[in-house]
Amino acid sequence: MQKTIKIEGMTCGHCEGRVKRELEGICGVKSAEVSAADKKAVVELAHEVDVEKLKAAVEEAGYTAVSVE
Repeated sequence: MQKTIKIEGMTCGHCEGRVKRELEGICGVKSAEVSAADKKAVVELAHEVDVEKLKAAVEEAGYTAVSVE
């Protein structure tokens, strides 16, 4: 199962790394591929994860989660 998170505010590889670490720290997240250029993160889930947890992780990293699909 995958979710795509649209993210505003990332500009570089360091930004990507911060978001990736926060997302992968959530129970149920297998992996996260983050792209500042595409302004998104594609998250691979082991099981359903609350969308609000995903948004909160992005915001904890210092960025804005615009939407989760």
